[in-house]
Amino acid sequence: MLPDIQRRIVNAKYVLERAAKIQSESNEMSLSISLLLMHDAIELLMLAVLDHLRLTPKKRREFMDFWSDIQQSGRPEPPDFIPMESLNKLRVGLKHNGNLPNPQTVRDLLPRAKGFFENVLRAYCDTSYDDISLIDLIPHAGIRAVLAESRREFLVGSKVESLIKLKIALHGLENPEGKVLPLLQAPPKPSLPSELQRAGLGQYLDSLHSFLEQCAIRTNANLLGIDPFRYTRFMRMTPSLQWSMAGTYQAQLRGTYDEVTKDIYDEFIDFLVDYSLKVSEVYIPKTIRVTLP
Repeated sequence: MLPDIQRRIVNAKYVLERAAKIQSESNEMSLSISLLLMHDAIELLMLAVLDHLRLTPKKRREFMDFWSDIQQSGRPEPPDFIPMESLNKLRVGLKHNGNLPNPQTVRDLLPRAKGFFENVLRAYCDTSYDDISLIDLIPHAGIRAVLAESRREFLVGSKVESLIKLKIALHGLENPEGKVLPLLQAPPKPSLPSELQRAGLGQYLDSLHSFLEQCAIRTNANLLGIDPFRYTRFMRMTPSLQWSMAGTYQAQLRGTYDEVTKDIYDEFIDFLVDYSLKVSEVYIPKTIRVTLP
């Protein structure tokens, strides 16, 4: 598969994953937006597959022309005609007639849309849905490599090492080489004389500093357009890394992380992909100091 086709299929999967996420909002209009995104994702996939098969679609093609385009080439008939026809009719009714779809019908179509992806990729691209990695959307090649290694380690059972690499990737996103990510920082925690520590002020300052750190984290997430709860969940369910000025780290573990299932791990990958796309828009080049003779 050519790199350009691979990239377009990754984009299509990203749109489908966005359609799935927005369904969690559960209100009528969010489900309608999810329907539109599902339709767009499938059409992006169709066009990429037609190009991959070197088939030229009609200039004024319709959504359901995918089946005739594939059949006329002599290849096996595409799958899932009936659910995709249903999705297309709902989309036409919504976009052109203003008819809001039944919420449960939209929810039921999401696994059918994912199934269409799986079947088409297997039939015409000799690959699987899981093999199409959203990690490829991350602009930084080094971070992509760290996350790819993390995924390999998770799949072979090296869970702790895998989660540490997720935190390394986050550190790389927040501390890009040659750039600055303008984030709010909590003020440093002051050191106290021993007599004030004995009086109990140390514990109070620890709690206050923790509160200020959490405020900074949530404010930064909101400014970047990231769900602060996703950020907090990621931070609490992965090892804590303490970084030195030399760029080395020490990992502090909180158990065995058995609660991190494959589904939760995939959520963490999705979070880092979304985070990378957000922060890449706001990086500031580091100031170059010029010393005059």
